[in-house]
Amino acid sequence: MGTIFWTNTIWYILLCVFTLVELVLAIVYAKKRQRAIAFYLTITGIVLTFETIILFFMKAYVYYPMIIQSPPRPFDNVLAGNLFSQFSVGASALLVVVLNFKLYWFFIFGVVYGLIEELFLALGIYQHNWYRTWMTVIGIPLFFWVVKKMYVKLLQGIKPRYYYVYIFFALYTCNVITLLWGVFMLFRIQDFNTTLISDPEVSRLYGALGHFFLLSISIMLIYFLRLKWIWKALVILFLYMIYFIGYKLNLVLIKEGWFLLVSSISIIWMYLSVFIIDKLYGGAQNKVEFSKKGN
Repeated sequence: MGTIFWTNTIWYILLCVFTLVELVLAIVYAKKRQRAIAFYLTITGIVLTFETIILFFMKAYVYYPMIIQSPPRPFDNVLAGNLFSQFSVGASALLVVVLNFKLYWFFIFGVVYGLIEELFLALGIYQHNWYRTWMTVIGIPLFFWVVKKMYVKLLQGIKPRYYYVYIFFALYTCNVITLLWGVFMLFRIQDFNTTLISDPEVSRLYGALGHFFLLSISIMLIYFLRLKWIWKALVILFLYMIYFIGYKLNLVLIKEGWFLLVSSISIIWMYLSVFIIDKLYGGAQNKVEFSKKGN
């Protein structure tokens, strides 16, 4: 292993180990483990959405995990470092609410993450622009408080309009991070136009987010509305048409000869993600529980 691994990457791997320990503990002690897994996807999706705004749009800070070095593309390396950080925050939040920690633990975790942030700054593997560590120390307890409220509502049963929001954020984790970036973009199978605006990273991000919103909302509609097969087929056909138009206009960049495979995998994976997350959450059962409580 090179010098960079021991100076940069190893610290992110240690953070990953910490995350896995927290996640395993949270799922083991959860009363309903399947829901805990789905909820983790949701809260991680919320964190990653927030991070998308302040990291790429507002340029709050930069990560230097030095994991993805060839071919060089700062977008990938920064995002990889961001994932280590935010999956960790999501795991901590899940552990705290599953074990029903007292409020003061929220602040303890805030301080711990503040210390980790200061360590990463001192090691030169993370850099602030306008962001400051005290924002993390304050933000973590606030986020944990929101997550605890969400988890209590989840156990009681959720109103449909909130339930769909939970699904939506979980889809962000399952699709934007795993398939879209983790497979298609990293392996240069699919990318997005980088010249729509002056900042190529933000331009690429606009394309990725547009892609996600179009697929997720369309698939959620045909799944939860229980449409007849003919209407489902028309929606799917519409998605292929929009995908193809984006491809021809160079808004969506797909490796030559891969259009049909990439578009099909994207649509099918989104549908499977909605199906799996819905089942993990309990689907109709969750709404029945809610109605029985008279809320």
